Amino acid sequence: MPIIELDHLAKRFGQTPVVNDVSLRIEEGEFMCILGPSGCGKTTMLRMIAGLETSTGGRITIRGQVVDGVQEGRFVPPEKRGIGLVFQSYALWPHMTVERNIEFGLRLRKMDRAARRARVNEVMAMLRIDGLGARYPSQLSGGQQQRVALARMLAVNPRVLLLDEPLSNLDAALRLRMREELSRLHRDFGTTIVFVTHDQWEAMTLSTRIAVMNGGQLQQVGTPDQIYGQPANRFVAEFIGNPPINMIATGTALADAILAAGGLSDIRQAVAVGLRPEGVMLSRTPTPGAIPVDLRAVLPTGGSWILDLGHPAEGGQLFHVTHVPPGWQAGQRLYALPRPEALHLFDACGGRIPCPPARSLQPALVQETIR
Repeated sequence: MPIIELDHLAKRFGQTPVVNDVSLRIEEGEFMCILGPSGCGKTTMLRMIAGLETSTGGRITIRGQVVDGVQEGRFVPPEKRGIGLVFQSYALWPHMTVERNIEFGLRLRKMDRAARRARVNEVMAMLRIDGLGARYPSQLSGGQQQRVALARMLAVNPRVLLLDEPLSNLDAALRLRMREELSRLHRDFGTTIVFVTHDQWEAMTLSTRIAVMNGGQLQQVGTPDQIYGQPANRFVAEFIGNPPINMIATGTALADAILAAGGLSDIRQAVAVGLRPEGVMLSRTPTPGAIPVDLRAVLPTGGSWILDLGHPAEGGQLFHVTHVPPGWQAGQRLYALPRPEALHLFDACGGRIPCPPARSLQPALVQETIR
């Protein structure tokens, strides 16, 4: 039985649908990331799970108990759902010390002082904030405030921990450390975590599964590898990936050349072909089926390089990414061959068209690209 189940969940503000017919199962011990652009309904859905918003359709079940159901006429208040919620703003009590903030929920549960102190010390040590108990939130860094907010939730042993973009206010280095911290917490505590973010890298590096949303609707649910490697539709393919996927309209010389090189020339219903930047193989010398391209620019990004490639026949553009310093200069003529497994075809409705089994690449081209 899943720990959380959303069954045709809906939410409207007036006549505006914000969450539209979402069904999702979250298993116990899972780290589920709800990913999508701003305004897609992901935070509203999280607040509905927490009980801070009521649904206008469908139901929410936690451990087999309906906690929000329109047909059942049932609504369980937030404090009785056994769920912890960490807000983007942390929402710490400014007049309370770190220790008092963390033990707040334990006091509400009337835990005796000795047990309360032991639990606070345990959680503070786990989150590496022991020694900060006497400080106030205003005396802490952003990363320390984040840890205190997490400690306050973990102290009460929630069955489910909900996180609403908790890392968005941190700088890049601190965000990386906190990602590692959240991953460790999930592993050590075994808590079910539902994490809302618009940052694809947070979702890809933290989650066991990702639920991608757009326009209030669920687009795809899968592991990070599935979301990236087998996107369900054009939106998912274009939303996931940095640099973004190359998307070329069919009927152009570049798309025809890519489809021919990938052995997909007989695909007629496709209106666009997607090719991941790392799926472009490059060579200095022409090989059968390779596509001539002109190297327009080499863009260093720190640890990787993006190559801007132009197709001479019609000015089409491809991007290639490599983590090996390229030995080529802008203005050179190169030859590109797509990895068949990196090709994705989409129909006029944005749906993904299954590709035939990928054929193997030419060994000589693979060797030259690796070098």
